[in-house]
Amino acid sequence: MWSQATLISIKKETELTWRFFIKSEENFDFIAGQFVRIKINDIVRSYSIASFKSSNKTFELLIVKLDGGKMTNILFNNLNIGDKLEIKGPLGRFILPEKIDGDLLFICTGTGLAPFRSILQSIALNNIVHNKIYLIFGTRTSKDLLCYDEMIKYQDNIVGFKYIPVLSREKWNGKIGYVHNQYLEIIKSNNLVNPTFYLCGWRDMIKEARINFKELGFDSKKIKLEIYG
Repeated sequence: MWSQATLISIKKETELTWRFFIKSEENFDFIAGQFVRIKINDIVRSYSIASFKSSNKTFELLIVKLDGGKMTNILFNNLNIGDKLEIKGPLGRFILPEKIDGDLLFICTGTGLAPFRSILQSIALNNIVHNKIYLIFGTRTSKDLLCYDEMIKYQDNIVGFKYIPVLSREKWNGKIGYVHNQYLEIIKSNNLVNPTFYLCGWRDMIKEARINFKELGFDSKKIKLEIYG
């Protein structure tokens, strides 16, 4: 069933990626890592929830403006604070297990960071017991880094968490190239314990990563996916 919601705030994360703050008119009790469907003028799109519970009715979406995108054209150009929209959810099983019994590798590109931001917020707020956690985030340039300061803060405050941003089209002080080299390097270090891989972002990245993990002998049950276009 669809329910009513209101756009209550917008914050620019980068020039083309904005955070949309939405308040449901009904309770919206979600688990970190889930997604929601948005409907405006009969156009429907699914977006990962990018926050954990500031309240049981408010959540954030991390959305990039797409050339020719019907929904993003509305969100970026025609939707105003206070406007209504319809939502359905929460949906999805891209979530942490009830008991974390191994290391976690979060691998993402672009706005695929969204569910991991939600999951990290939940870990910090609820003091969830965990092993090592790696977040590998791939994007093109430093201008495209999302929630950078927040991720650095989590690296300082969440025990065992390591944040690895990777730029493919700019030289900088950090990692250069693509996410694949980074997770392969971690795997080859032989320091992982019963790892589970969470993949979110561009379809081609996820396809290549799945092939790599299977060739390395990892069980498909330990590879969890959330795919964008």
